[in-house]
Amino acid sequence: MSLRDRLRNRRNDGALRATLSQGGPVRVPCRLRRTSARGWGPWTEGALTLGAIPDGEARWLTDDPVAVGFASTNSHVDLPFEEVSDVYLRSVRFRTEAFWGMENDIIVVASERGTVEVAVPPGDAEAVASRLAELVQPTS
Repeated sequence: MSLRDRLRNRRNDGALRATLSQGGPVRVPCRLRRTSARGWGPWTEGALTLGAIPDGEARWLTDDPVAVGFASTNSHVDLPFEEVSDVYLRSVRFRTEAFWGMENDIIVVASERGTVEVAVPPGDAEAVASRLAELVQPTS
């Protein structure tokens, strides 16, 4: 990570967490990948759209449909998270997923149909994962 990137991250430190804590809709730029019948796809640029609490919807989107296992005839992918069984954090394990450094967390959204992993800048993963869990996991 360059010095410019480090300074940029500090300048925005806490802005996303503050927006998420207000409970309104938010769009989160990220890197994401998902499983398909062929295994893990590559990391690609994407975004999450997280609706307002409590009844909003959570969606994931990317402009690279092939990277996430869809036909190239699609211009983009914009889908809701469905039948989510778990949302949790795991540590960055490999340099290929260390977009903002090795000391970061990856958000894992697991369902019976597949898994989506989401990388966001340091310090934001816990807040994003909490909002996602609140929107997509059934309450017991």
